[in-house]
Amino acid sequence: MRPRGDGALFRVPKDKSKPLQYWQAVIELPQHDGQRRRKVVRSKSQATALKKLNELKRDLAQTGDMPTASQTLETWLTYWFNNVHAPRIVAKTAATHRGLVFNHIIPAIGKTRLDKLTASDVRKMHNAITSKVQPKGKNKGQPYSSTTALQAHRVLSKGLRDAERDGRVTRNVATLTDAPKRERTQLVTLTVDDGVQILLKAARDPRMGSRWAAALLTGARQGELLGLEIDRVTDVIDLSWQLQRLSWEHGCGGQCGHTRGTDCPDRRVHAPAGWEHRHVTGGLWLSRPKSAAGWRLVPLVEPLRSIMARRIEAAASEPNPHGLVWTTETGSPIDPRADNLAWHQMLADAGVRDARLHDARHATVDLLYEAAVPEPVITEIVGHSTIGMSRRYKSRGNQQQLRDAMTRMSELLAPTR
Repeated sequence: MRPRGDGALFRVPKDKSKPLQYWQAVIELPQHDGQRRRKVVRSKSQATALKKLNELKRDLAQTGDMPTASQTLETWLTYWFNNVHAPRIVAKTAATHRGLVFNHIIPAIGKTRLDKLTASDVRKMHNAITSKVQPKGKNKGQPYSSTTALQAHRVLSKGLRDAERDGRVTRNVATLTDAPKRERTQLVTLTVDDGVQILLKAARDPRMGSRWAAALLTGARQGELLGLEIDRVTDVIDLSWQLQRLSWEHGCGGQCGHTRGTDCPDRRVHAPAGWEHRHVTGGLWLSRPKSAAGWRLVPLVEPLRSIMARRIEAAASEPNPHGLVWTTETGSPIDPRADNLAWHQMLADAGVRDARLHDARHATVDLLYEAAVPEPVITEIVGHSTIGMSRRYKSRGNQQQLRDAMTRMSELLAPTR
């Protein structure tokens, strides 16, 4: 066996009386599990093959190892996503990561050889993403944000980490360059007065008013409330399931002839091992929250207790095949997109400045802080995994809070009268 780091260059075929096919260079690599490993490169030119051999020897001396096979990043990421990554994450996350891999990472740098990927290629991917415009949605025609590039960077780093573990690359080049900065989100701070107006408006809406009151007074996420079942409302609200719209995938291996997974006769939803989920209707599912912190019981107190009681009483006399607290007039679950539109319309009708539905959750955290609730309790109520997350939800720039704080500090320094 040739010593590691040494190389060989020979003609194929060796018999010079036969026409040359190519020159082949071979270098021995460190063994894995006692198995012999070699790196082979070829060229029609003897000089080019020798140059490749010298490059291999130099790279091996610098890194100590290298992959035996040359595959593109596209080939690896396609295999990795379908066989390694997707089976270990929940469906909603898998759908997001699928879009990042196949719509952003692969189109930008997928043709690059996996073992030749550099930090420069990673930066090239960042620039490619932020220079593209969004083809649809509310931001149609606008460039993708640096947040999208950050998400792609993180997914690529996961893929390269697993490639390194498999011995396909010798290092994770995504760790050699700075990840893009998350784009600053302009949050709308809903004040106490805004909350009062929302509750007054909610009191005049017998169907959805309790939905908005629950969002403001519990800090529950959209899916947690849309998926709330009547039998999980007692002296507490049991937020252990959430309603989500999930994408159907082909279950036929692409043989049915349909483009969309939802039209496949054998359609399925990606379900990693251990993920609890229940089909409701169409593309809507009830699923367990992704973290244990999301499984929580929120005490039901006034005025929400009375508001919810009226809603549940009304739901008992309506079509409600799924037993949900909030449904459409025909008894169907409320689609998250329709729920968002209804929220913005409610704010406009109430005379409150427009804000995201998720900003109601931020408002709940603000109110809990203003009520001097201890931070561990706030974290448990809203289902955050850490106190640090709750602190990030606390609004900044609330002028009344800042004024009160500065006044209290100044009073400490005021001369004694």
